[in-house]
Amino acid sequence: MAPETEKRAWLPKVQRTDGPLYLSIAEVIAEDIRSGVLTPGQRLPPQRALAKALGVDFTTVSRAYAAAARQNLVEGRVGQGTYVKPRISEGGGRAAPDRTVDMSMNMPPRFDDPGLVQQMWGSFHDLGLEKGDSFLMRYQRPGGSAEDRDAARGWLEAQFGLEGAAQVVLCNGVQGALLSILSLLAKPGDTLCCEAITFPGFLAVAKYLGLNLVPVEMDAEGLRPDALEAVCETHGPKALYTIPTLHNPTTATLSSERRQRIAEIARRHDLTVLEDDAYGALAAEAPPPLARHAPERTWHICTTSKCLAPSLRVCFVTPPQGASNEGLKRAIRANGGVVSPISAGLVTTWLSSGLAAQITSAILVETRARQAAFAEAVPGIPLRDGAFHVWMPLPEGQSATDLAFALRGSGLGILPGQAFACGAPVNAVRIALGSPDRLGDLRRELRGLVEALKNPGEAAWMAV
Repeated sequence: MAPETEKRAWLPKVQRTDGPLYLSIAEVIAEDIRSGVLTPGQRLPPQRALAKALGVDFTTVSRAYAAAARQNLVEGRVGQGTYVKPRISEGGGRAAPDRTVDMSMNMPPRFDDPGLVQQMWGSFHDLGLEKGDSFLMRYQRPGGSAEDRDAARGWLEAQFGLEGAAQVVLCNGVQGALLSILSLLAKPGDTLCCEAITFPGFLAVAKYLGLNLVPVEMDAEGLRPDALEAVCETHGPKALYTIPTLHNPTTATLSSERRQRIAEIARRHDLTVLEDDAYGALAAEAPPPLARHAPERTWHICTTSKCLAPSLRVCFVTPPQGASNEGLKRAIRANGGVVSPISAGLVTTWLSSGLAAQITSAILVETRARQAAFAEAVPGIPLRDGAFHVWMPLPEGQSATDLAFALRGSGLGILPGQAFACGAPVNAVRIALGSPDRLGDLRRELRGLVEALKNPGEAAWMAV
């Protein structure tokens, strides 16, 4: 009889992500140990049995168990199986932390300005007084009300110089916008192109719609026009998805000259451009958007989640100049991408009153403070003004996926380069500086990161 029988039939609830499946299984093991679902001394299912239950190959489970063992979570006992390792007491070592700071989620940092926060919350009250109870008892029109679209147009024209923003529509976040636009432009099997490393949300939408993606090589400035030209000549894609300003994840920003070249290539190859301008409002030195260079073929997508508040999920979509927005509105309705009238009304209030500019300014001030903290902890990594995420290449011999898993075990979440890969994975990690609640929390988490970088084999259960 084995020293410890299975106390219950444990089966990991694995989320299918763009990253390696074995790493997802290992992360579930770590999370279930932290939460107490898996207890010290408990036997894990035999590898072949778990592989069969999950519908995966034996190698995937074997790699997951090995990854968990490297992080000191489990141990294999010859002839007996794999067991959860005992948690070391405070007198003899460190136990796993009870919390996770998810620096894999890229969100604007919280700023320490109680007066401004009070104004933001006060806007809810003001909106209720202005609109009355009838406002709560109706649906929003697809694309937003005339008042919401007017406010969005004024902001886009002032912020980005988008003279053709009269046709702007509101959508429920960038992914909702991408789903609606791509359902209009492409059908399953069509080919699109994008930066070789890009926003995972776009990769997920393209996969869901059955689209073929071709990576376009990048350099320190971002997408390379010569590489785009080669892709167009070889693959004939219907559209290009790109993040030209404070690129996610690399933070690269295309120069005005390079944007002009991309516009010329798009015209020459009849290429539709989907410009994700999520960070444009935060980049004071950014050139005008691609939509200024090729207005007749560019869909400009601008979320307020990064420069105002993620919880509102309000995104502004400007169709190509001369195109009707009616098809997009129908797609928004069909895809459930209609924005809540409360969220839209609040953003409209902020834009019209000038409060939006104060919020963006406060986010930028806090972002710069957090960049300074990162530069002090991890010197030598390029940082770009306005970016609250950092792209950090790792030295040869240190695995981004192993580092991400090790830190996850210690309560700190970051994203490895594989999550962003359209082409070959890059051995780098993205670190979201805005996720910790306060600047002091960030400094504490960075100490854990530095320790993991110095001692990659001993990162699990660090006190960070």
